[in-house]
Amino acid sequence: MKLWSIAVLLLVLGIQNATAETVTVKILAANGEPLANAAVLIDSPKTSLKGEKEAIVDQVDKQFTPTVSAIEPGTDVVFPNSDNIRHHVYSFSDAKSFELKLYSDKERPSVNFDKEGIVTMGCNIHDQMIAYVVVSDKYDVTVTNEQGVAELTIPEGETLKDVTVWHYWMGDKLSQAQKITLARTSGRLTGQVQVSPPQKEKKELSRLEQRFNRKGNQ
Repeated sequence: MKLWSIAVLLLVLGIQNATAETVTVKILAANGEPLANAAVLIDSPKTSLKGEKEAIVDQVDKQFTPTVSAIEPGTDVVFPNSDNIRHHVYSFSDAKSFELKLYSDKERPSVNFDKEGIVTMGCNIHDQMIAYVVVSDKYDVTVTNEQGVAELTIPEGETLKDVTVWHYWMGDKLSQAQKITLARTSGRLTGQVQVSPPQKEKKELSRLEQRFNRKGNQ
């Protein structure tokens, strides 16, 4: 490569690095609680996905981890099995339908996710195992952590007022995502979606709380 080409490349990279900033956003559910595993989508040049062409969805203690992943079309998703039992991973989603029949911890099958949309996955042996992959080429997508917090990288000086949020409580279509307005509170941008845990999950949580309270009073 010619020296002038290298100089131009370094200059472009320097400009890109100098003109990006990280913004911390907290997403709340309708009940005011932090919303974990929410996909925050911004209509911006991709930064958080970093053009990676491989992602990992592991299986640990009979659960998928992470629960929600965000990838670009054309990404290979690897499904290791960190449990000492076999799993049978499948999806019937329009964005990607596939089946990985019973396999052990020594195998690492992969699937190429080539279409945009939400891919809902389960295990044919363990019904409680559910995970989601958000496949998007239009949006830069970041998933919130357990505290409902996500870090977004945006062009420096850009005001981030509106973002779109998808959560599996909304359904399994990316079109069901909600656009929310962010407000600055305590030095952080906060937004709230109009969705809460389904009634079934609330009842199960109530039973768990009652069991915990009874144990604590013994």
